[in-house]
Amino acid sequence: MSSTIETATPPDFLNISALDRIVWGEGNFIPDGEHAWRVWCEYSTVLVSRHRGEPLSESGDIAGALVMFPTQTDEFLLHKIMVHADVRGHGIGSELMRAALERAPRPVLLTVNPENDAAVKLYRNFGFEVRERVDGYYRAHEHRYVMVHPGNVTPQ
Repeated sequence: MSSTIETATPPDFLNISALDRIVWGEGNFIPDGEHAWRVWCEYSTVLVSRHRGEPLSESGDIAGALVMFPTQTDEFLLHKIMVHADVRGHGIGSELMRAALERAPRPVLLTVNPENDAAVKLYRNFGFEVRERVDGYYRAHEHRYVMVHPGNVTPQ
């Protein structure tokens, strides 16, 4: 499979939003709206994996996407990483994660369900460490680890 990782442009927002609905619309998750993706494509770090081949349903040439944005604590928040079901298992998510961490000049945060052992292990393999556990992060029964990666920090 042939794809490239690049920075999204504002016109990509409709295809990324479509991918979000496809990926996060499965189950009890709420996809982010087109309005959010429009703003993120212009003002945040949004990386996409462009699929070279037949279009992927509504997401066109967008096989995967990642969004992270700065926080008030001088860190980045990795909000979402997603890969179209038709192309999962080809390393696209890992390519997106590596590209994001290379572009992050300061620490990167993410949250994950502490019971999701596979995801916690994956994030640890990328260099994330658990900063804290927050019980009731979303609702009383929904707990999260806040994990942090140092980012692409060059020693002074």
